[in-house]
Amino acid sequence: MENISPYCPPPNLVTVPEAAKILGVGRKVVYQLLENGFLYAIRRQRKILIDPCCLYKFLDTGNMA
Repeated sequence: MENISPYCPPPNLVTVPEAAKILGVGRKVVYQLLENGFLYAIRRQRKILIDPCCLYKFLDTGNMA
């Protein structure tokens, strides 16, 4: 089992600005999607980290309206 440092993000997680680029929206929209439960994230230190698989699943379902 790998020991994950609390000071560096786990691999494959993206920040809110990176998620916004993937979705093609602004950061504010990503925060709204997180708040409304369309996306899931974890907090590590002061960063919000999102699993890219969650982003691509969201894009595939077409829930953005």
